[in-house]
Amino acid sequence: MLQQILEKVIDTMTPHLDPEQLEKLENVLYINFHDIEVKQECYELKPTGLNGNAAKLDLFVKSKLAVNRQAETMKQYAREIWNALSFIGKDVTDIKAMDLRYYYGYLRETRHLKMSTIETRMHYLSSFWDFLLAEEMVSGNPMKKVGAIKVDKLIKKPYSARDMEAMRSSCKRIRDRALIEFLYSTGVRISEAHALNVGDINLEKMELIVYGKGSKERKTYLTESAKFYLEKYLKERCFSERITYEELKERPLFVTSDKNHRRFSKDGIRDMLKALEKRATVKDVHPHRFRHTIATELLSRGMPLEQVGDFLGHEKLDTTLRYCTVRDEEVKASHRKCA
Repeated sequence: MLQQILEKVIDTMTPHLDPEQLEKLENVLYINFHDIEVKQECYELKPTGLNGNAAKLDLFVKSKLAVNRQAETMKQYAREIWNALSFIGKDVTDIKAMDLRYYYGYLRETRHLKMSTIETRMHYLSSFWDFLLAEEMVSGNPMKKVGAIKVDKLIKKPYSARDMEAMRSSCKRIRDRALIEFLYSTGVRISEAHALNVGDINLEKMELIVYGKGSKERKTYLTESAKFYLEKYLKERCFSERITYEELKERPLFVTSDKNHRRFSKDGIRDMLKALEKRATVKDVHPHRFRHTIATELLSRGMPLEQVGDFLGHEKLDTTLRYCTVRDEEVKASHRKCA
């Protein structure tokens, strides 16, 4: 447990420190935390009979996991639903729409959460009650009476050509350049990039198989630039890790810059991009925005919307539409054609 905490601290600080500073940080951490014991408080749900809230929530989570919902996603569901049930303090069979409106008011007025965040949490609760209703554990879904929360659906803007060049020129490490080219080229989610190993990439064919949400696989592709920087990065890895390329295939695709070469964590990737944001003076740099960028560019180059959705691993075209921004100049050009 302590080892994992220290590694997370090191991963987080890696983008901000040079190798000498990073080594100093590692030494200080391990010296000061030697022989320190860390115990994790356990909040896992424990069965309390079918009449208990915890047991019902446990059944809900297990039912979703059984149909290939991601474990991390269901942890988020369980945590937020349990927080709501604990706040209301009633058995689920006794909770009314008024209780949920009270909880909504608390999130909005006391916690000052954004409407988009509240919408997500209320979606979790609605899904939970839909399950209870289907399993005949409750007589109705009180979320239906609460009604939908109105949230302005803002399409996130893709990176501009200037943004991309600014980020490229601001990369301090070849790994960072390879990573942003990879995210832009493939449109993969951060969780997907984090899980990949070197052997998952077919550099010769410039393609790879990604296992996305619901354990569904899809094929995605590399640009020439992504291939070039990946090859350069992996060659550097072979030298620094003192192994052959065949041995490297069994290791993570992206790793930390320290001597341990651990798999680059999702938080580590986010922190690296935030550091890049400051150096490149590009606003709102985050992994998911690369998906929006490649989706928009593919659409503008003439790829049908259905194919863009397949490329991103979307089940519904409505989801794909939220990723694609139609540029003003394209609308103007289309209007001229019709005039």
